[in-house]
Amino acid sequence: MSGSRPSLLRSAAVVSLMTLLSRLTGLVQTFFLSHILGAGAAADAYAVAFRLPNLLRRFTAEGTMTAAFLPTLAEAEAAEGEAAVKAVAARFLGTLLAILLLGVVLVLLFMGPLAGLLTLGRPAVQGELTAHLGRIMFPYLALVSLTAGFTGLLNLRHRFALAASVSVFWNLAFIGFGWTTLHVMERSGAVPFETVAVICAFAVLAGGVLQLLVVLPAVRQEGFGLAFGLHLRDPWVLKALKRMGPGLLAAGIYPINALISTTLASQLPNGAQIVLYNSGMMGEMVLGLFAMSLATAGLPTLSRQAQAQDWPGLNRSLTQSISASALLVLPASVGLAVLARPICALLFRTGAYTPAAADWTALTLAFGAVGLVFVAAQRLGNQALYALKDYRGPATLAGGTLVLNVLLSLILLKPLGTGGLALANGLASLAGLLGVLLRLRPRLPGMDLRPLLQATFKALVAALLMGLLAWTGARLLSLDSPHIFTRAALALRLLPVVALCAVLYGTAAAALGHPEARELVEKIRRKLQER
Repeated sequence: MSGSRPSLLRSAAVVSLMTLLSRLTGLVQTFFLSHILGAGAAADAYAVAFRLPNLLRRFTAEGTMTAAFLPTLAEAEAAEGEAAVKAVAARFLGTLLAILLLGVVLVLLFMGPLAGLLTLGRPAVQGELTAHLGRIMFPYLALVSLTAGFTGLLNLRHRFALAASVSVFWNLAFIGFGWTTLHVMERSGAVPFETVAVICAFAVLAGGVLQLLVVLPAVRQEGFGLAFGLHLRDPWVLKALKRMGPGLLAAGIYPINALISTTLASQLPNGAQIVLYNSGMMGEMVLGLFAMSLATAGLPTLSRQAQAQDWPGLNRSLTQSISASALLVLPASVGLAVLARPICALLFRTGAYTPAAADWTALTLAFGAVGLVFVAAQRLGNQALYALKDYRGPATLAGGTLVLNVLLSLILLKPLGTGGLALANGLASLAGLLGVLLRLRPRLPGMDLRPLLQATFKALVAALLMGLLAWTGARLLSLDSPHIFTRAALALRLLPVVALCAVLYGTAAAALGHPEARELVEKIRRKLQER
């Protein structure tokens, strides 16, 4: 299994590259949304309504489904051969779609009371708008879940690039539909923010449809299909669904915490929910680019190693993925915290999104950046537990983390506002990470955290040095007062600082002996010599 390391890194690199493109287009989508919707009551209604399908998407479309689905397919293939994989996949996805459609109908029926609960403390008209937007957007859940199931099958066939690029098409469809519709409606005069929010809600659906259409040809090319219906008598389908059950809370703990934060933010002034949404999007960009790319590429490998009881290989894969994640997430977190104000001014200070709203987003982002490395490591640790077929443990740990997040949020809400909500999420994730590691130790023979801790310490030292450079550069270039510059002038000052910080961090991490950093520097050196 010695060859699994470069294979995992190569697969993760492919996913990271496509995810980077996805996140860049996501920034453009967020810029567009902020420009046309601003940070008022209508923007808050959109943010809360979008949280609902986005929350359940995490349950059904990302961590839980793939973590239960792929190991089950690996078992079916080992027991019954390749033909079983395609048959089980078709029946499982058909069953999941049938269940989701039923769930969508039920949620649509109760959307009014649900939206009222999430906007408690706000005027009734805002709750009504939230419910209206929610009814439009919630069917997106079925679209994105089916798309995620198909991309999981593509990942199983090691077609990571297409699977990781589907969000690009969602972002482009959102922008294209939103801009075109708004442009047409503006010919008759100014469009109210409430109407703009409705346009954005339909844009979400347009993106979901395009995502699904993009992956269908590749899925059919691989020989996979869909058998719609409730195939609960199939033992493999039933096994996958049972495995999903305990993992629902574990995989969705981060968005559940975000939803709780959104609900508590209703006690704050207008704009709090969209500020949380935008600052959370920045954190998710980091997590999606680094942690989720490693998790996506690593789960098939971890599942096969666990099935073969290759404990040394599983240990190496887990340690490598968490170490590589920390190597990338730590500098991103420090950079976001130190340069939050100019970054948010560059991205969000536009159109209806005022400088004050951009500064509010920056403050929230700085607090939220503290916990990103813990969230990333916890997700990767959960993948190892799923590969070991431990589904109850993550669910139990997630329940405790959820309670802790609520308590911390209530404590920090009044003194820190949205920043307190973001900080509470990160601190709760730290507790969750410790619980995952304790759960892994007796289940993974030969587990040794010392190399991981040593590598993470070196990455942390390098990140702190980088943070000092970022702070100094911000002061010298007046980046702590970003609103005195035009967007172009701000970019010309900010981007060189970011580039210098990246060079310093990489050099420092390699000099300190971080294994993945040294490996990356050596690869770059060889590439340069070849030229």
